[in-house]
Amino acid sequence: MFGFVLVLPLTLIIITGNILRSRGFFNENDIKTLTKTLYWVILPPLLTRTTFASGREIFSQMDLLIGLTLAYIITIAAAAAGSVFLYHRNNRKRIAVSVFSSIRANNIYLGFPVIMLAMGDAGLRDASIYIAVSTVAFQILSIMSGEMALYGRPNLAGICEMLKRLVINPLIISCVLGIGLAMTGLESLPLVFDEAMKLMGNAATAVALLALGGTLDLSRINSIFIMIRRTWQDCLIKLVIHPLILWGLLLALSVPDPLLKVTVMLSSMPSAVNCFIMAKEMNMDSDYAADLVASTTVLGIVTIPVWANLLRII
Repeated sequence: MFGFVLVLPLTLIIITGNILRSRGFFNENDIKTLTKTLYWVILPPLLTRTTFASGREIFSQMDLLIGLTLAYIITIAAAAAGSVFLYHRNNRKRIAVSVFSSIRANNIYLGFPVIMLAMGDAGLRDASIYIAVSTVAFQILSIMSGEMALYGRPNLAGICEMLKRLVINPLIISCVLGIGLAMTGLESLPLVFDEAMKLMGNAATAVALLALGGTLDLSRINSIFIMIRRTWQDCLIKLVIHPLILWGLLLALSVPDPLLKVTVMLSSMPSAVNCFIMAKEMNMDSDYAADLVASTTVLGIVTIPVWANLLRII
């Protein structure tokens, strides 16, 4: 029962963000500013601080890196096989969305708030380890697989652009900074900077959920059953099959239990909102990607508490 109580306050804030957007309190530019502030200003201090607290432990997580990479490859292969031979045959743009989005979870706007609410600061430290270990492989594999599905081969210009984005990605920079500070041997960050980063990080949960609510087009909620019927195979891969594959691999690799739970929980999040944005930029079926984001987000109201109970994080 508490699993649903866990989701309800998050859902209320998402709905609040959507109502504010629909009533004109937020416009499209406001939402872009909100998400930009979250991505570039609020989240980096949170990740720097929690990654610093994790210290050198990140370098001992080779099992996590191996498990994540294998899970990504297996999930992408499953999505490719299903979409090519079963439910998106001969529709390359939709196949590309299926493959590309199969491992792209909404870790930032929804995953971090869920972990913070369920597990507190200890959960956020493990979430930061997950981000630091997974981000590069996650970005490379999802984008390359999507372009291969779309064009039959990786697009050189697309790969160069992806590498450029990785280099300037504030989440990667923050993780590197946190690890670097930990490697200096510092026992703790200077109090003034630590408190400033803590206060900044505390804003992340509410801002992320408001931004998510403002980004989602819930005005189409009356047609949600039609969207779910169109996208249910990809919803199944994203919300059930991918986290199950990852859970099995991490158990086999003996990843520490708290880190395993956080990693699987984050992988079970609905499709990332940027799936729609990136699908549009990469000439995929962006309308289908938008439906997939909306469908997995609505279904997440059920699947998030189910995974939280299965993993016993509540």
